[in-house]
Amino acid sequence: MASSTSNSRPLFYGASLLLALGLCFGAQSLILRQTGGRTTKSESNYFSSVARIQSGVRGEPEVMLLGSSMTGRLPDRTRGFEGVANLGCDGGSALDALGAMDAGAIPAAPRLIIEGNTLFLGVKFKESEVGEAMHSRWFRTGIEVPNLGAAGRPSSIAYSLLMERKVGGTSVAEGEGFKVDTRPAMVSGDAGSFDAEENEMIDHTAGILRKLVAGGSRITIVMLPPAEDPSSLKRRLPEEMARRAGVPFWDLASAVPAGEVRFTDRIHMDAASATSALRTLLSATAP
Repeated sequence: MASSTSNSRPLFYGASLLLALGLCFGAQSLILRQTGGRTTKSESNYFSSVARIQSGVRGEPEVMLLGSSMTGRLPDRTRGFEGVANLGCDGGSALDALGAMDAGAIPAAPRLIIEGNTLFLGVKFKESEVGEAMHSRWFRTGIEVPNLGAAGRPSSIAYSLLMERKVGGTSVAEGEGFKVDTRPAMVSGDAGSFDAEENEMIDHTAGILRKLVAGGSRITIVMLPPAEDPSSLKRRLPEEMARRAGVPFWDLASAVPAGEVRFTDRIHMDAASATSALRTLLSATAP
């Protein structure tokens, strides 16, 4: 009798473990479904960006937003903007996603809106950790199986829920577009002189953009608020890149009337302004 009881214990413990795991995966799947598979913010820029991009490339979005954490603040389909995927890379730039697209690691949407503010980072800095991760098998697994992706990590889920409770989220029902009197346009002339390293980076990235256009993507390079000095490299480089790639350029930051944009710090728009910015971008770049 004692032997029979002892033999049944491993089965009981095993069944209990499987049940507990099943409940955990069930709760995880429910939360991922409610959030659209995207955490608002993880405990690090790295996991925040990987989660955002893994979620963004799933399915077949019509529009992809490429950029840094400035772009990462813009809402997407997880906040009611159907067909819009956010591929913002915290601490990086649009070059991370563009490099992955060029290598075939991630797909390109029919419409690409590229943040120009941080493209200058490609002159001095190498590919970010997030850019490197996009070429890994783990990254692809996280796209195919959301529970195994960066957004499915318990710490990411907990941190995201706490942040949502603290600062709130955005929804498609909030806000209107900014009232602007300019539109994206092809660049005429040039944006001044660049050194050899800057020219090499501009030509390389412009080549990627031309290939994406040839593949069927409509591309617009946009300067997001806050505005940059027109004479600065931050402003001149993306404009020249647009000219060499033959794609439209738009300084949205300078087109928005003064005082209409609100920020949470020096460079990141608050939720309402980010929603207005996205509405404006979608309208201005629509076919």
